[in-house]
Parts: sequence; structure tokens; C-alpha cells
Amino acid sequence: MKNYEKLRGMQVSASSLIDILKNSDYQLEAPINIDKIIDILEIPVNKKPNFRKSKITGIISMKNGSPEIWINPMMNQNKERERFTLAHELGHFMLHIAPSFEDYDREDKDIEFNRDSNWDIQEMEANRFAAELLMPTEFIKQEVKNLDPAENKENKLERLATTFNVSKQAIKYRLQSMRIEL
Repeated sequence: MKNYEKLRGMQVSASSLIDILKNSDYQLEAPINIDKIIDILEIPVNKKPNFRKSKITGIISMKNGSPEIWINPMMNQNKERERFTLAHELGHFMLHIAPSFEDYDREDKDIEFNRDSNWDIQEMEANRFAAELLMPTEFIKQEVKNLDPAENKENKLERLATTFNVSKQAIKYRLQSMRIEL
């Protein structure tokens, strides 16, 4: 049994996934190793170019009852972008696929969630999942406490973005969602 199959019928939030990892003795530290988490879950990742999907950032698809993440190497050229895309697609699995896994096993057609210009509630939920997984609340609070109060806001943002290996835009949104002022 693949590890992702253990999540059948469960909707797992980012904070719940963090708790599961901690309880399984996984050493969690910033920056969160999203590649390792996906590897632990045994979800394959494909990073090969697909010119028919050139405008899509990433996809998680279910084929024959098994998930696969595909990320577009052209749209994910920097590591921060790639990490967020992987976490976003994992979010689709945890929030939208795993809870009704049996439905995907019974379906004859392939199911895909993808990151492109079409936004809906599921895309927003996957974004929130990615942000919460890559920038866990307790880690953010600790890192903000460790910042030098005399340092200017831009430098603080840069330091946090580097610590979590995310873009400055991602860290700004995460701080705003947590209502943390620098």
C-alpha cells in the first residue's frame, strides 16, 4: 500500500499534515522540505516539459486510482515558485482528492486539478494549504520574534522569505493572513 492511500476518506489540512509528520518522528524545520513530504507520501512528480500544457503551472491528476503531480518546468524556473506549486498540488490532493478517493477509483475518466488562470474556491484553498504548509504558523511566529526590531521592513521580509525559501510576495500574504505586522 502506498502511503498516500492511508489518507483515503480523510481531508487533511496543512496543520494536520504537519502534526502527522511530527508524530511520525519526521524532523520538521524551515524551510519545509516539500519534495521529501511528497516522497514520503509516495506521490510521483513529473517535471518533463509538455508543450500542450505550456500555460499551466502545475497539475495533480488521478489516473487509474493513483495520483501524479506534474509541474511545468517553464513556469517554475525558480525554486521558490516550484516549491509553492508542489505544495499547492499536494493541497489539492489533501483537500479535494483524498476525502473522496473512492470516487476517483470508480471513475473511468481522468481527474485533474491544475494551476492556471482559472481561479475558483478550490484553487484558493490549495493556495492557502501551500502557504500554511511551507510557512507553518509556529515557525512564522518564532522567526518574527527573532527578527531585529531595528531592521527595516523590507530587510525583515527578505530575511523571512529566505528562511522559508518562498517569494517575498508569499511571505507578505502569509503575514497578512496571520495579521502579523513587521
